[in-house]
Amino acid sequence: MMERMGGKMKNNMPAFIAAALAVLFCMGFICVMSVKVGGQEGYSGMPLTFSFGGKAKLRNTIEIPLQRADKLKLEYGSKNIKVYPGGDDVITVKEYLYSKKGLAEVVYGSDGEVVIRGGRSRNFILFGFWAGEGERIEVYVPERSLAEFSIETKSGNITSETDCTREDGTFSAQAGSGNIRLCGAGAKEFLLEAGSGNIRAEALSGENISINAGSGNVHAEEITGSLTMETGSGNIDGKELRGGVNADSGSGNIKIDGLTGSVKAEVGSGNVTVKAKEVSGGVSLSAGSGNVRLEMPEETEFHFIGDTRSGNISTDFDDALSYDKKGKSARGDVGQNPDIEIWAETGSGSINIVYR
Repeated sequence: MMERMGGKMKNNMPAFIAAALAVLFCMGFICVMSVKVGGQEGYSGMPLTFSFGGKAKLRNTIEIPLQRADKLKLEYGSKNIKVYPGGDDVITVKEYLYSKKGLAEVVYGSDGEVVIRGGRSRNFILFGFWAGEGERIEVYVPERSLAEFSIETKSGNITSETDCTREDGTFSAQAGSGNIRLCGAGAKEFLLEAGSGNIRAEALSGENISINAGSGNVHAEEITGSLTMETGSGNIDGKELRGGVNADSGSGNIKIDGLTGSVKAEVGSGNVTVKAKEVSGGVSLSAGSGNVRLEMPEETEFHFIGDTRSGNISTDFDDALSYDKKGKSARGDVGQNPDIEIWAETGSGSINIVYR
């Protein structure tokens, strides 16, 4: 019997080897394959590149005289984009790619708008891995030079640590499934949007600053101006915010430390915590199923409204308040000239208002 089994295994050996090779090929193809897709038109018409390993190299350099570019727009499908300070009155774009397939095209508009549109390509990696940072775009822009600067990538990260727009200009960044980091810039308007990534904004000043993370976290630090922060299912963390703040999270926590100005913060199923250095406008704090806590200077004068359905209300100025019979609703004026309103509400949590 053993001899018959041995003979049968010998007879099937080529089939076993072929099957094993096929499995290894499929595993290597699927597990190590990297697909880079750019644009919105799907796969049709895209150049296709296969590689057995390597790293992205400088494949293309675009130089645009600043006198021809008042507005700059970058559109890439799946690249990481980094912005650096430039010089010599020229905008330089460097494309680090796996191959020369899908180089960007440059379109000049009559109104000073320049659009750089990344080529649409697919890259498959077989039995190897990419080394280094991967495909990326480096952009060098003279400081405070652009009236409008727009960056868009479908599945890459966006990073800028330079002041490339004018004070009356607009900076916008949109990442479909990547992260955004913006630091050290001033403009009239900032628009930051990430579909499923995190957004980090630091040292920004502007009239209107809008941050929207679909399902990621938002971190804002040292921000001056009217600030709006939204996320569907992430946390919002703010530090040293000066101006009017509007924060909204569907199912995350909101924490603001070092507020100077006014604030409206609302969460569906998280906690709200605000530590204010100075309250110079209205305060509205709401949590559907979490706790609300506000810390503020003792010299603040205000009209207070607090409501909770299944929690407690605790303040450092209880003597100035009138409570209902159940202790779930409180009203009162604090100070001689209460010219601002502080409103706190929670569905199934507690309210705690204290002095710093």
